[in-house]
Amino acid sequence: MRVLALTHRTPFPPDKGDKIRTHHLLTRLARRCEVHLVAFAEPPSDAGYAARLRRHFASVTLVPIDMRWQRLKALPALLGSRPLTLPAFGSVRLQSMVDRAVRELRPDVVFAESTSMAPYALRHEEIPLVMDFVDVDSAKWRAYAENAKFPMRAVYLREASTLEAYEREVARRAVISTVTADRELRLLAALAPGSDTRTLANGVDTDYFRPAVAPAEDASAVFFGAMDYHANVEAAVFLVREVMPRVRAEFPGFRVVIAGSRPTAEVRALASVEGVTVTGYVEDIRGKVTDCAVCVIPLRVARGVQNKVLEAMAMGVPVVCSPAAAEGIEADAGTHLLVAPFGGQGGPIAEAVLSLLRDRGRALAIAEAARQRVEARYGWEPRCDELLGMLTEARDRRA
Repeated sequence: MRVLALTHRTPFPPDKGDKIRTHHLLTRLARRCEVHLVAFAEPPSDAGYAARLRRHFASVTLVPIDMRWQRLKALPALLGSRPLTLPAFGSVRLQSMVDRAVRELRPDVVFAESTSMAPYALRHEEIPLVMDFVDVDSAKWRAYAENAKFPMRAVYLREASTLEAYEREVARRAVISTVTADRELRLLAALAPGSDTRTLANGVDTDYFRPAVAPAEDASAVFFGAMDYHANVEAAVFLVREVMPRVRAEFPGFRVVIAGSRPTAEVRALASVEGVTVTGYVEDIRGKVTDCAVCVIPLRVARGVQNKVLEAMAMGVPVVCSPAAAEGIEADAGTHLLVAPFGGQGGPIAEAVLSLLRDRGRALAIAEAARQRVEARYGWEPRCDELLGMLTEARDRRA
């Protein structure tokens, strides 16, 4: 089977949620069928990974894109009725590359990842489409609007409304549509009744993400992820400004590591707080995570299944997270991880962290149970099996 895969970021290096998902799904898929990749290189430097990706894929086409310029170009769309997401990821060059691939390769099926890639696929309705929404992004923008002030509140609400209408259109035109979690599935099914919507969950590479030889002994916590992403920035600031002082009242030496690429100025400023390290990009995140006693993931807004939660669980580091971060993960609160509400001036999450620092035996038991749960439920190979089945079904149904 010949598959044309369209992704809105280069699926390498697998260092943030959407890139991790597409990297593991598509590289495994490429062992079983002929996969041709067309993707944005965002940041543009990711275009340098083309040669590495060609080890996996039959062909690789990467189109560099500067999102700062793209967002400026999208602003006139505020006067219209289409979501800003579409012009923000609009590219004549990428469209011509997709058109050429369809014309020359004659793919059996198109796999498109994220709503921003849907226009490129829908231009070729003769090719059956499996659309991986990943998350229902309109719900994310609506959640952002809840805590935003004018004028951004109005912009977020507009994006939620217009993107919701577009998501409905895409789901109805795709042969099969997928999301990462059952919560997202319910949203998408309600949005586009009658469309074929399914869950394609995230996974974790349990061979790569393994526990350290010995758990960290000091009072410490880590939060990791792409540090230019709004939800992660909010969580990092909350952890340092609200949670950390409460933990330090009992453990004065408590330290916090904020690890992840492209930290914003707001995140970099946290390094001025005593006991806080902001690493920026690290080649291998595993050492930063396993070097800490607890992984704290206090996301107020989260969609789908959070890879960072699964990865920390796989590395045998006990996790304290918000309900939003735990959503969609088959794990029992109190057994595999601790769940505490975001807010309360950091009190609930701080108390959960303190409970693990006070009782290292309990922390170790939770970490071991979490590793076992990930091994049993979250391998990438079963997810690839599911994707291959959907692609085959889409091809055969259209035929």
